Amino acid sequence: MKLSKIEQETIINFNEADGTASIYTHNEALKRQLSELYRTHPEQVRQTDANRWGGLSFELPKKWLKVSPPRVLSPAQRAVLDRMNQKRR
Repeated sequence: MKLSKIEQETIINFNEADGTASIYTHNEALKRQLSELYRTHPEQVRQTDANRWGGLSFELPKKWLKVSPPRVLSPAQRAVLDRMNQKRR
């Protein structure tokens, strides 16, 4: 059985009492990132579950979670980045 896109969710759960957060996800990029953190930081990150539909669950320090808006560049900053990219080509 394959899950539909709407069923392939990501759930981030934490409370104010604990220092850890749990993440359940089907997102491939997030699964790779969390698996890499699990591999490089086994003392702080642990994989808690893997289900038959492709979802993975992890626990990690709550303070590692971050929500940030996209960076807004000024026209001058964009011009500098454009020049740098042109030099690389």
